[in-house]
Amino acid sequence: MKYLRDNLGWHFRIRIKRSFRFQLEGQWCKVSEVQLQPGQAYFTPVVSIGKTKPCPNVYLAFAHDKLSDEDWTIVSDEPTTLQTFAQYRLRFCVEESFLDLKSNGFNLEASRLRDKFALSQLCGVIAVTMLFLILQGVNVVASGKRRQVDAHWKRGMSYLKMGWNWIRLAITQQLKIPVHRFLFNDPDPQPAFASKRQQEDALKREFTVLSRFPAS
Repeated sequence: MKYLRDNLGWHFRIRIKRSFRFQLEGQWCKVSEVQLQPGQAYFTPVVSIGKTKPCPNVYLAFAHDKLSDEDWTIVSDEPTTLQTFAQYRLRFCVEESFLDLKSNGFNLEASRLRDKFALSQLCGVIAVTMLFLILQGVNVVASGKRRQVDAHWKRGMSYLKMGWNWIRLAITQQLKIPVHRFLFNDPDPQPAFASKRQQEDALKREFTVLSRFPAS
């Protein structure tokens, strides 16, 4: 978190485990000690997180979601609000890329490479391949051909996976494969989401915000 904020100058919203400790108004507490009733949320003032190597000047957002019956704890470098949870949900558009590097695509971890030079060469090849396939996938969506490679009513696959499927289809049907040179700096033509139900559930969530620290 320090590196993201101090070196890269990035803002972050990170979900943390309930075993983490944080310092609020001079007192160290465990995340698991914060007990909320379903539908309640609490936002801390500035705190430090991590007792061994504290990360100062961060904020926490706590909530107990009624629909999933889960406890959420998000750490942020900016003051937290209910909007913090909506911002955290945007991670889904990024996580598809992580899956592309794992079992859904290149299975990078299975290489078990430990040599940094060999690993950097492999990552370089993967990066070029990813760009090529993502460009294919974006063009498939932009040209209205998504349903030929993705059967979901709304986009459920990553652009890389759709590009991969499109290449297979093009080879099978002997179609011309265009080479796109770069991505346009435009909004995502069709953002992905896990399911229609999850999208609807996100609109149903309501929270009561507590003004005081909830007693354990």
